[in-house]
Amino acid sequence: MSNIFTENQLIKYAIKKINNNSALDWLKYLLIFIAAIGFGLSLITTVSTGLKGGFFSLSFCFYKECIKSVITEFEHSFTIAKATLDFMVAIATIGGIIVALLSYLNSSSTSALTNHIAHFSIFQNYVINEVTKRDRVSPTSIDNLVWYNLIFSTSRSGKTDISETYIHFVKELNALINNSNAQAERAHDGSFRYKLHQKCIITHLKKAGINILFLPRNDFFEIEGQLFSLIDRVNQSFCYSDSVPVLEERNYI
Repeated sequence: MSNIFTENQLIKYAIKKINNNSALDWLKYLLIFIAAIGFGLSLITTVSTGLKGGFFSLSFCFYKECIKSVITEFEHSFTIAKATLDFMVAIATIGGIIVALLSYLNSSSTSALTNHIAHFSIFQNYVINEVTKRDRVSPTSIDNLVWYNLIFSTSRSGKTDISETYIHFVKELNALINNSNAQAERAHDGSFRYKLHQKCIITHLKKAGINILFLPRNDFFEIEGQLFSLIDRVNQSFCYSDSVPVLEERNYI
């Protein structure tokens, strides 16, 4: 449960990042800054031109000649204002695209993390349920998160492809079983070195978060058999790839 809680904290953090409108705020501040500089410069130019030409001391005039004269005299002010507005529109367009892209990327990341947590929860519950069917396997001897990450190494990015590392892990386990089968077949008068076999199996299963202790021969083989059946069951249910082989039969017991 502690692993689930930790990953739920991660997803809350991701959602918080999506709700954080820092990029939008930066865009807003940039537009305000451009407007202040551009329209401020336009206003300064207007005031300067008006004072120099004495326009502010004239009476209001709406004749065509008056309007034409004002437009001509204040042409630079209008040009600066228009350029400022055009620049703001361009920045708003580009910024809007960037903000939308960041929002999409954050949304995709959060969705991938959500799927990862949901898939891991299904896997964990499935393993726990299967362990309860095997009286010699303890739930505390299996780290579900380690096993899951070994199988689905790219799950956090939203992919549930079977990792090459796990395929290699199963193939190596089969190689250990076949090697012990061969040694047992060549053994005479019970000389099969089961302690060496135990060491190899214990070391290998630890890679998947599965822990076994050194035990008397018959006890170990019984637990080993239940663990192998558990691995096969999980592989059949979650490893849809044909490249994950079924575990070999044990002929050394």
